[in-house]
Amino acid sequence: MSLLIDGHNIIGSGVLEGISLEDENDEKLFVSRLRVWRSNYKGKMTVIFDRGIVGGASRELSGGGVEVIFARNPQEADDWIRRRIQRRPQGLIVVTNDWALRKEAELYDIETWEAEEFVQRMESRRGRHDAAHVGASRPGSGGPDGKGEGGALAEEGEESHVSLSDSEVTEWMDVFGPSDVVAKRPAQVKRRAPSPSSAAFSRDRDALRKRLKGKQRKR
Repeated sequence: MSLLIDGHNIIGSGVLEGISLEDENDEKLFVSRLRVWRSNYKGKMTVIFDRGIVGGASRELSGGGVEVIFARNPQEADDWIRRRIQRRPQGLIVVTNDWALRKEAELYDIETWEAEEFVQRMESRRGRHDAAHVGASRPGSGGPDGKGEGGALAEEGEESHVSLSDSEVTEWMDVFGPSDVVAKRPAQVKRRAPSPSSAAFSRDRDALRKRLKGKQRKR
């Protein structure tokens, strides 16, 4: 699905964190955000900005699957979007909060997304991608392809497949308690050091035994 984005309309909606029409470089900031989202989206993105000093495609900002076009004024930007809608390109989605443009798209059976829906969809895709990337590169997983040392695939349940931090181990112990092996292990008894009197008694007892054995041998 190709996205046709009403640039300043989306920026002015207030749904983009850290980007507003008050920024001198708001177009550049928005395009940078689009490139991040585009890395997790298969379709092409075309964003139309109005109030461009020079109308036409921007070679400086375009790239990475994002095409940037500047119109000289808002009316020209709307006309450009309408002409694109009227061509009825297959798989086109118009992203705008402009009521008139949305109605125009509906007449030609073109899907539309409002600004909030657009941001939610893009952030959701990014979140799933980041979660999958973190899971694949988690320490102990053996790399992003799930292979352990030597390139062998790690099986579930093996030590190379399971990796828990100290805090995770503590949390599991609090919830489930110690394992059966640990629970059945007898507690170690700490031996007390012998007192001086008991040590002396042991020495005297050993000496007496040796004397008695010596007398028995002489008989």
